[in-house]
Amino acid sequence: MTNGFRINKQGIRKMTKEIEREFARNPVRVPLEADRPRGTGSHSTTVNNYNAPIVTVNGDHAQLAWDADHVTQTQERTEEVAQGYEQLAQIVSTLLNELPNLPLDEDDRADARDNADVILGEVVKPEPEKSVVKRATTFLKGLLAPIAAGVVTGTTAEMAEVTRQLIEGLSSALPL
Repeated sequence: MTNGFRINKQGIRKMTKEIEREFARNPVRVPLEADRPRGTGSHSTTVNNYNAPIVTVNGDHAQLAWDADHVTQTQERTEEVAQGYEQLAQIVSTLLNELPNLPLDEDDRADARDNADVILGEVVKPEPEKSVVKRATTFLKGLLAPIAAGVVTGTTAEMAEVTRQLIEGLSSALPL
């Protein structure tokens, strides 16, 4: 996490158990009103009793996992990259694939992933905002530069070369 913020997983588990206990003691009653069939004047009401927490998730591509030890969720989404940004999208995708192998701490790795996501989110727009793409690309190059120079502990010659190629690719892939 950035800025020294850490998630208290033990606190979240404790809070989850307390919420579940409270819902078990006090079931939730939710009156539901069904849509009326067209052409009829009838009106019906349904009441459902829930003895567990209820979570409603709205939105495209929403996924949810609750109280599971191991969860694997995948989504496949294909979007059209704006003309002129295809090479940049390819380089950023390569960077994301190499990210687990780079000698970065977790905060830097998260920042790199966030900025790569910003770039990929922008280049699929009909008219990407160049300043947003340039800012995120510059950040990525700055984050990768010490690895390319070989000054980061744990950097191999091969990793330095891969990182140099990524930086060169990011620099040359930006449309003017």
